Amino acid sequence: MRIDTLSIDTLVVGGLVLLAMVGISVYGWRTLPPDARVPLHRGPGGFGNWQPKARALITYPVGGAVVFAIVLTATTRGKSGKTPLEVIAPLAILAIFFTQYFAVMAAIRKASRND
Repeated sequence: MRIDTLSIDTLVVGGLVLLAMVGISVYGWRTLPPDARVPLHRGPGGFGNWQPKARALITYPVGGAVVFAIVLTATTRGKSGKTPLEVIAPLAILAIFFTQYFAVMAAIRKASRND
């Protein structure tokens, strides 16, 4: 099986975003108090599902990895370069990354108001 440079680019971008997601989780873990709650995204309506810190900070990177793997698994390689799904996979994980970032920032703001 031959891996072309386009799929390697997609994997590298996805891996870097996943690494950044783990970094945000570590930052949230160290910054937030032990009893803090972090919002999980609940669809287009926004945040509304506040979960314990540990559960939420693990859910985002794991969910991002699962979505990335599913989209890449569904990718079919064509003769003309990147398929739409190879482009969509990094975009999907980036959307989850930004959702996680804003969720952690919201939790930090909420925790600082409660102090």
